Order: sequence, then structure tokens, then C-alpha cells
Amino acid sequence: FKQKTAYEIYQCDWSSDVCSSDLMKIGSCSGYPRVVMDRVVALAAEAGYRPDCVVACDDVPRARPWPAQALRNVVELGIGDVAACVKVDDTVPGIEEGRRAGMWTVALLMSGNTLGLSYEQYAALSEDDRARHRDAISAGFAACRPHYEIDTIADLPEVVADINRRMASGDRPQCV
Repeated sequence: FKQKTAYEIYQCDWSSDVCSSDLMKIGSCSGYPRVVMDRVVALAAEAGYRPDCVVACDDVPRARPWPAQALRNVVELGIGDVAACVKVDDTVPGIEEGRRAGMWTVALLMSGNTLGLSYEQYAALSEDDRARHRDAISAGFAACRPHYEIDTIADLPEVVADINRRMASGDRPQCV
């Protein structure tokens, strides 16, 4: 939720269903410089989240919305097909980065900086308020055309399953 930093990550946010698999590698791109990311990565590890690769904005010549950070993750993780990657982000520049890199993109609507609420504030919203916020945030992502929009990272497994089905039938992120 608001400024989702490592100290706000709950263990259940990063369950084995969402992020851990022998077949899944996790790369992180951030708008933060390396000096900040080193601290964030340490705090995230304390909360149980350990990405396989982290690329800070000052680790590449041109950060997002350019694709350098996402593509550096692909190279460092040894991924052979960028079209098999999924870029999840709560910002327009992050989604643009994923699109430019040729990845599937997933916009987080209700658990990112745009909504700007703590988990407790989010949980206290009425369904009507959630729908109003969701619609407004979705409209903000329209120009960058994410392949999917989800409320929170807990919704990601269903999206990954759909991407796998689509790829099995020949779909590629660059073509949709």
C-alpha cells in the first residue's frame, strides 16, 4: 500500500502461491538509487521477500520508462525469452518499461503508491469507494496499456495462469 516498502510487506503478501517456485524467478526494478535499495532489500529480506535480482535506477544508463532495468533483470536471471516475463508495477513508467522490454504487464491498482493508503485504510474503504478509486487509477494507466490490471499482488497467480494459457496458444505480449 502507500509507499510499499519492506517494513510494510506482510509475510502473506509473498506466499509461495504468488512468488516462489522452482520455475519462477523474481527480478526487482526500482526508481530508487542503489544506496536506498540496499536498505529496502535488507528490510524486505527480514519480512521474507528475497528477489533473485535487484536493479536500481542508477545501475543502468537510462532508467524507466526505458527498458534497461527490466532487461538487465532478464540477462542476470538467465531468462531466454523476454516474452515469458511478467512486469508487475504500480506506476505508469513501470508499465511503460515492461511494454518497451516486450514483457507481459500487470498494473497494481489498489496496493500501490497511487492509492496511497495503508492496509488498514484500504480495508476500511466501502465497496463503492474501492470501485471509485479503482476506476480512477485504471484510467491513469489507460495510455500505457497494461495487459492486465489487478487490485493486489494476491491476484497475480490467476493472471500468471492466464498468461501461461495464452502463451501455450501462441500469444505474445508484443502482439496484444
